Amino acid sequence: MVLPDDLCADLAFTNGKIVTLDKNDTITEAVAVKDGKILRVGSTEKILETVGEKTQIIDLAGKTLLPGLIDSHMHPGGSWGAYLVRGVECGPGFNSVEEMLEAVKEKVSKVKPGDWILGYRMDDVKMGRYPTIEELDKVAPENPLYIQRRDGHNGVANSLALKEAGITKDTPDPHHGKIERDENGEATGLLRESAKDLVYHIMPPYSFEEFYEGLQLVFDECIRLGLTSIHASMVSPTEFKAMQALKRERKLGIRVAVHLSGRDEGMVEGAIAAGIETPFGDEWLKITEAEWVFDTSTSGRTAAYYEPYVGEPENTGILLYDQDDIEKRVLMTHKAGIRVGLDGVGDRGIDRSLDAIEKALKAYPRDDHRHRIEHCCYVTPAIQDRLLKLDVIDASATGFLHDLGDAYKANRGAEAMKYMWPHRTLIDRGIPAPGHSDASICDANPWLAIYSMVTRKTSSGDVLYAAEGVEPVEAIKAYSIDGAYAAWEEDIKGTVEVGKLADLVVVDRDPLSIKHDDLNKVTTLMTVIDGKIAYKR
Repeated sequence: MVLPDDLCADLAFTNGKIVTLDKNDTITEAVAVKDGKILRVGSTEKILETVGEKTQIIDLAGKTLLPGLIDSHMHPGGSWGAYLVRGVECGPGFNSVEEMLEAVKEKVSKVKPGDWILGYRMDDVKMGRYPTIEELDKVAPENPLYIQRRDGHNGVANSLALKEAGITKDTPDPHHGKIERDENGEATGLLRESAKDLVYHIMPPYSFEEFYEGLQLVFDECIRLGLTSIHASMVSPTEFKAMQALKRERKLGIRVAVHLSGRDEGMVEGAIAAGIETPFGDEWLKITEAEWVFDTSTSGRTAAYYEPYVGEPENTGILLYDQDDIEKRVLMTHKAGIRVGLDGVGDRGIDRSLDAIEKALKAYPRDDHRHRIEHCCYVTPAIQDRLLKLDVIDASATGFLHDLGDAYKANRGAEAMKYMWPHRTLIDRGIPAPGHSDASICDANPWLAIYSMVTRKTSSGDVLYAAEGVEPVEAIKAYSIDGAYAAWEEDIKGTVEVGKLADLVVVDRDPLSIKHDDLNKVTTLMTVIDGKIAYKR
């Protein structure tokens, strides 16, 4: 039977390996797309029945097609896009402080004296140390300079930046922060947690134009990597305006779930006052939660644990809000019908986050709330029990395993790796655990995290408790259907099934059959979003 053109597929993929990730993990060979949705899935013969004169046919020639991938927590604007436009990259590719300072020196040569210089993605672990204030002053003698550590929780400032911030020998440590000092009590330039905000928050704020330009650069890179949806963490009002402008102009390109920034005064409160409940929006741009950065950084030795850091018997980390404060915020937001995401990294940070969520649920019980612990790294058996009991999503920082795993092992010890991102156990216990990169903190390439979830190998090749490794199909689900669930979108994306959005990715090799050690080499050949080819290698 020949179908009329108005009933035929717009796009048809044939003769491939279609990894549907449906409930039966069906593998088939072809898929047809019409009007931005999946029209038919099955044999090449069945798909060819939907082909008309205007159908674009793509012969996969045995290549693998997957549902579009989803990164469940990244920072496309302020900690990536705006950095690309304004700042200078200070890592993680540098192996020494001297290399990094050369990049800063080049940036200094291109700006006027007195202009602020922002560095980003510095990795002191890889370089072996932080730069000294003397080194920073030498490379930027006439410019206030601040370089953010790749985790976003610590940074280093030169003398001009400290002067602009009013930081002197007599400045006390701010609440929830620490100004590192030398033996004479002078600031060394290293600022931890809220102390770095003394400098960071007096820099010129990011403009609408910086977000508008930077987001497009980031979205293009995500699409090239096979990402068709992202969950944007800690979105500020100006960044959200830029996202809305891009959507109006049909330049958004990728689907975005927005986490309203609890750090920006009035943003969450305004949403509550407006009567917004989550999820709120459409298939391209929607608000899915309010987020607070409550816990901090293990690689930067500030995340909150019950036991101290290796070599620092007095250091058990820092939480960024007093407990009664965070509990009030969570209660207010949950009561209003907005999902809460709290950053919890160490076991103490996760427990205190769960305490706040538990109190809110007790006061105002609600089914299918889908509250999330963001990053949720050190997941002990006791925490696993609480996640199950409270039905809270473990929004797992799987990218940390690859990019930051070596620092985690050095800072917490080899034995602790048993409970770092324990995906084998999480899956077996039925705890939802979508994966993410936290980009630009870690590399946005989802295949690096998928590789590490399976092999438990860090970027250096060290193995962190191999027993928690998962199968490739399980790791891919963390970046597809699990990510969809984490945004109330499991009915419209995350698998290759009839009626779902035609967000698809074609890769250069079959991730289900190749050697596990080759998963980090998987490359995107084509990305399809809304039934249209958005990227082709």
